[in-house]
Amino acid sequence: MAGVSGKVYDAGGEDVGIRTKVNDLNVSSKRGVVEGIGPESKRPTGTSHQTGPSTPDESAPASLTKVMSQGITVDDEEQLHNSDKENMTVPAKLAGLNLQDIESSEHDGDDDFDDGDSVGNMLDRSYDLDGDFGSHAGTNMDDSHNLDADDEEEAEQRRKMDADLEMNLRRAELRHVELELKLVSAEEEVRKAKEALEKAEAEQQEMQRQAHEAWEEVGEAERLIQVEQTRREEEDAAKALAERQARAIIEADELRQQGNEAYRQGNSQHAETYYKRAIDELESCGIVLEEPSHLTLRTNRAAALMALGHTRDALSECELVLEINPYNIRALSRAANCCIKLGDLDAAKKHVDEIGLSPDATEEDIHAASEQNQKILVASVERDRLVGNESYRRGDYSGALHWYDAAINAAADAIETDALKSVKVGLHTNRAAAHLMEGNPLPAAEDCCAALRLDSTHTKAQVRLARCLLQLGDFSEARQEASDVIARNSAELQSKNEAQNVLKDVDLLEGTMKSVGDELQRIQMTLRTGDGGDDFDATSLAKSMLDELETIMVIAPQVPDLVTLKAEALRLAGKLEEALSLVSGKKAMNSRRRFIEVRLQFDLGNVSACVEAGEHVRELLQMVPEFKLTLKAAMENKDDSVADDDENIKELASLPDPEGMLILLQNASKINTCKDNGREAFVQSKHSEAAKLYGEALVLSAGAPMLEGLFLSNICACEQAMSKYADALSSAGTAVAIAPTFVKAHSRLATLYTELGMLTEAEAAYKRMLEMPLESHEEMQASANLASVSARAKNSRPVNWYKLLGIKSSASAADIKKAYRQLALVHHPDKAGRGGVSAAVAKARADMSSILFKLVGEAQRILTNPAERSKWESAQARADHQDSYLSRAHTTARSDFYADQFGDRYERYASQYADFYDEYEGFDDGGYYGV
Repeated sequence: MAGVSGKVYDAGGEDVGIRTKVNDLNVSSKRGVVEGIGPESKRPTGTSHQTGPSTPDESAPASLTKVMSQGITVDDEEQLHNSDKENMTVPAKLAGLNLQDIESSEHDGDDDFDDGDSVGNMLDRSYDLDGDFGSHAGTNMDDSHNLDADDEEEAEQRRKMDADLEMNLRRAELRHVELELKLVSAEEEVRKAKEALEKAEAEQQEMQRQAHEAWEEVGEAERLIQVEQTRREEEDAAKALAERQARAIIEADELRQQGNEAYRQGNSQHAETYYKRAIDELESCGIVLEEPSHLTLRTNRAAALMALGHTRDALSECELVLEINPYNIRALSRAANCCIKLGDLDAAKKHVDEIGLSPDATEEDIHAASEQNQKILVASVERDRLVGNESYRRGDYSGALHWYDAAINAAADAIETDALKSVKVGLHTNRAAAHLMEGNPLPAAEDCCAALRLDSTHTKAQVRLARCLLQLGDFSEARQEASDVIARNSAELQSKNEAQNVLKDVDLLEGTMKSVGDELQRIQMTLRTGDGGDDFDATSLAKSMLDELETIMVIAPQVPDLVTLKAEALRLAGKLEEALSLVSGKKAMNSRRRFIEVRLQFDLGNVSACVEAGEHVRELLQMVPEFKLTLKAAMENKDDSVADDDENIKELASLPDPEGMLILLQNASKINTCKDNGREAFVQSKHSEAAKLYGEALVLSAGAPMLEGLFLSNICACEQAMSKYADALSSAGTAVAIAPTFVKAHSRLATLYTELGMLTEAEAAYKRMLEMPLESHEEMQASANLASVSARAKNSRPVNWYKLLGIKSSASAADIKKAYRQLALVHHPDKAGRGGVSAAVAKARADMSSILFKLVGEAQRILTNPAERSKWESAQARADHQDSYLSRAHTTARSDFYADQFGDRYERYASQYADFYDEYEGFDDGGYYGV
């Protein structure tokens, strides 16, 4: 040990600063001693302070000096020090620890002291009994001398105490050093032990590896032994199997020969047994039957099984052969025969077709396959015919047609024989019956003709042809075919009876068609001329004609002339849409059907479609003046028939009211012009001119409720734009009465009621509108308007009499009376039918005028009475104030709706778009779509 002031040790590559630790311990120890001394522990001011223990203290005991200079051990030092320690006083122990000048040392290193008063000076101060600080003045010399002696003694005790404490510190340091050295030694031993352990583990792993390799060598040796044993066993088994297979082949060949002999003798049972035994013998030895001789065993067994009637087992044998050789001719041929017997004709045809694809097929094989194919076709025809007949008996006419089609197609590919020809006649006749039951007389007639071309004496086909011609409306040809069957001696009784029924049906249809056609023509003429009187009920007459037509159309529902008459009856009965569906878009339409289509399009308000349909008969209508002259001449000669060689004149004579049709088409063209001009005038804000044009169109539309409702609605829009609310209300109400299913008329009426403050009536109008079939956007708009009107109706809003009379709020009593007289004159019930409108429009206007006449009278009464007027204005203002809150809530709700639908990005447009709910369209362009 070099000394306490230097490094204590340097072992194991580490340099520990023990001296630093000791100094820290000294300082902390000294501070603790000073803090524990108290006021009585005084020492002389001149006592020096040792800052470090690099040199042994002179007052320290000799034993400590020996320890520090010679580096003795802790145990030796302890023995040397015990004797001195017993005689040391406390001051001496303090002196041994070099704590004499702790106060001065602290003062030198502390910058916080300002005066530099030493601890010694502070200790020199004394205190009197009362705690007052005493002055040194007046203190005698004797007291001072005694004080110095006490201080010296106390200092001596401190030095001894310091030495004792220093000795304890040195002992602890030495103990620490000794333990550190032992720790280093222990770490070295641990390191060596780890190295030994790693070496032992490495040796263990090596031994394990060697043991594993040795075990693998043992396993390989055992495997080689097993392989050798297996090889020897397989060789022995193969030799035994080869010997057994050789014996089996010989035995199987003998069995095959025995089977062939038995088959030639007609003993199929024994032959099948021999073939089966041969197959089993080969298979029991593990022989796969893939050689041609082996496959022959299976095909021979299949032949024997077929002879025994075991068709399905025979097919299984053939399929086993085809799995090995798909082009084996015998297997394909016998499989086809099996499929024919089993009814699987598609599979049979597939096998026969594969014979032709086989590279081994000979001409004889091809010829045999062709004969098999004929059998398959004939069998297919018979199968499909039977299935078709069964479907017909069940009432499945569509299924019957499917199977009859398949049978006829199969028969077309087969070689025709007398038997097949007879089958084909029956197939065409049966398919004609199925077509008739499906309501298709034209393809049924074609099938009957095909059957008669194959056999002209087939009376059933001829009678069925007569029935087809009857349903096609060719009555003369139907009568001729039925008469031929009745006149034929060879005809069956059933066929003759059916022919008689055809003749009766022809007479019934012709008679009914003539009577119904004449009656419908009379109804149409009466409606145009108005000669029927008040008791004339065209609707009831049309319904009775419709009942007659329904009765005879059970016999022939597809006769074109009957369908046309039914459409006419439906039109006169008011069922316009149903009537139009019968005649619209049909091919090969005659003039009468064109006439009814023109009338239906006009009645439904489709003016453009009416004009377009009229183009097909315009050339014929050019002959109307000449037809009128011919008709007049015939009447003068008292001859009901039109004796004229011109076919057009004869055709006009058969049409209902050709003169009325000519007038209708002329009116339709004028209506189109008025409608287009009225729309253009409205767009240019020429509302008065537009109303006049729509009024002309209204007069031309007399008798067509849909058109009348359309133009009344457009007139309402013009009057509303001119603030003529009373007139607009009359037009809208009349439009609703004339065309109850016209949605736009209901919408305009509800809007007018709302603007006039007639909220109860508006609410009822919106409810009626919602009961009608509406588009989704129309329903949403009507529902929103109904909710708004219902909320406002709770405020007891009075009618807006100013708007109704068309005056301002500042109008005088004279102005009010003048407006009243004008409206009362226009809307008097007795004057409502003026203007050339139809009787229905006049009646509807009269009903609406009765309501308006009372309303304008009430308006005049209230507004000309100052008290009543003031009371009404107060109620109006109160309702306006309450509506303002509802309006804000309504706008907020719509804003939320648009925010939900389109996001906050479009919220600022909500109020603008919401206004569209309350707008009305200026006019209705096009036909009627409110049905």
